[in-house]
Amino acid sequence: LEVREKIHGKPRPGEVEIEVCASSLNFRDVMVAMGLLSDEAISGGLFRRNFGLECSGIVSSVGTGVKGLKKGDAVMALTNGGISGRVITRAELVHKKPPSLSFEDAAGIPLVYLTAHYALNRLCGMKKGDTVLIHAASGGVGIAAIQLAKAAGASIIATAGSETKRKFVRSLGVRHVLDSRSLAFHDEIMEITKG
Repeated sequence: LEVREKIHGKPRPGEVEIEVCASSLNFRDVMVAMGLLSDEAISGGLFRRNFGLECSGIVSSVGTGVKGLKKGDAVMALTNGGISGRVITRAELVHKKPPSLSFEDAAGIPLVYLTAHYALNRLCGMKKGDTVLIHAASGGVGIAAIQLAKAAGASIIATAGSETKRKFVRSLGVRHVLDSRSLAFHDEIMEITKG
């Protein structure tokens, strides 16, 4: 999907313009800022060198053919250049913000949940009774994966790198939380799953 950022102009058909209220800084943004991603890794991709892969805000205008979104809607979105005042992005990358979420919280949701959903549901076809191993379970994608696995009725084995992080993951209702910094988790997983 082509995603574009624009300060001025109108959205094209199928696009939504958002007045940004909050945006999220992701590790990818840090990698770009530090020059750790090659031009080949960025060029032609969905998200180029602009900072901000996701944001939340208020719809300021919609292009023709956009259904379910209108001017004034509070939304969260995947975008290119979300760290700005206004962005234009494809309507399918925009979702209404639940009223219970602040704009700041909503800005950090789209990328991690899309990543977890794509991996667990789309690629793996996760279903009730499956066992899911979630490494780095205390991070954004890990937390999203835990919630999706719980919703599906899957059993969860998680890892985290410190006791504080493991305690946090346990507080999310995960029974089996192992130390990701020790290779002992391999034997523990084999024991938990009975081989």
